[in-house]
Amino acid sequence: MKMSDSKKVFLSHKGVDKEFVIDFKDTLEILGYEPWIDEDAMPAGTPLERGLLKGMHDSCGVVFFITPSFKDDGYLETEINYAIQEKRIKGNKFAIITLQFADDNGNVGEIPELIKTYVWKKPRTHLHALREVIRALPIQVGAVDWREGIDDVVSPPRMKSKARELSNEAKTILLEASAGDGMIMHNRYMGGEQIQANGKSLIPENNQRTIALWVGGLEDLIRRRYIKDIGQKREVFEVTREGYEAADEIEEGKKGDAGVTKGAANLS
Repeated sequence: MKMSDSKKVFLSHKGVDKEFVIDFKDTLEILGYEPWIDEDAMPAGTPLERGLLKGMHDSCGVVFFITPSFKDDGYLETEINYAIQEKRIKGNKFAIITLQFADDNGNVGEIPELIKTYVWKKPRTHLHALREVIRALPIQVGAVDWREGIDDVVSPPRMKSKARELSNEAKTILLEASAGDGMIMHNRYMGGEQIQANGKSLIPENNQRTIALWVGGLEDLIRRRYIKDIGQKREVFEVTREGYEAADEIEEGKKGDAGVTKGAANLS
């Protein structure tokens, strides 16, 4: 998985704090993130250190929940080392977020030495802690809008479409999907990726630069709400109403460009 794809957030905690951390996990999922907790993310039988390394590698950030139960030993030390390694590789595309909590008696967890060089927060409430997590992550929360199917909602004025500003890759994906059944598949496999629409494989070459261009086009369509994710792993998408309208606009633009070219040829 490339850094630009990841919405995963690694939640590091002691087992005794799991119920406490699951509350954060559930809220982050509602906001569109993909929290990573060991018991959910690793199939039975996965070697623990290998699972932790993959979980950290696939994430855009890690949250260390430092409670009085948190001890810097064993696998927690391993998680810290993996987090620092990812930070060095990914830079500002990976966040190390440390939250220090107090219990009812005022006791606090001890910040491990390895992450004392990074800023940490001591949130007053769980809501304060959640705000700090959202502020620090490199992936932003999506725009707020009405849910589909709500009656008597006045839609805001439509902005002028910017469909023609899309990259050639994004246009091709959208046009192919619109010409077919409206579905787009984004498949990841060992050694590469492929985007399929209208029965066609669209990424022409299996090299990192070409893949990045096409995946970037797909992400642009998602940001503009021309397509929406209908799967669980951001692998299956369908064209939205706005997407079909954008495809029509692109087609009209192509016809207009062709007419201008033909007219210029006649004049010459």
